[in-house]
Amino acid sequence: MDKLTTFPYYIVPISIKGIVFEDHKVWLRKNERKEWELPGGKLDIGEQPEEAVIRELREELGFDVSVIDIVQSHLYTINHPLTQESNVLVVSYLCNLIDKIGEFEVEGEAGKAEFNSFLISNISELNMPQFYKEGIIKAYNINQRLIKKLV
Repeated sequence: MDKLTTFPYYIVPISIKGIVFEDHKVWLRKNERKEWELPGGKLDIGEQPEEAVIRELREELGFDVSVIDIVQSHLYTINHPLTQESNVLVVSYLCNLIDKIGEFEVEGEAGKAEFNSFLISNISELNMPQFYKEGIIKAYNINQRLIKKLV
């Protein structure tokens, strides 16, 4: 019996992430798997993705942001060493940092959190899924084009 016969719907969690640049650096969070990832989290009931990324960046980084555009969506397979693998749909948005209004969330829903900003030139060296690296580079290029239009 295949999965489609057993489970007529394919249900995956959705994770909404924010890409925020400051001084040519991108802000990242180290997760419980010791990987760097974009800050963000799950949708609340009835919440739109753009609302979720604004809320999550306020909660995790203490940043007030506005959403510029969606950059990437990717179905990511998380390999757990002790359990089965699981999938999550990761949707990433390029965000504009308006103001720093709070502090970093050092104890989050997934445990202790670590945040840091990295130069774009250092992203390739980080322990981070490849699709995040690609999304960050894409967002950086979009951001640079927007800055050039303003100048």
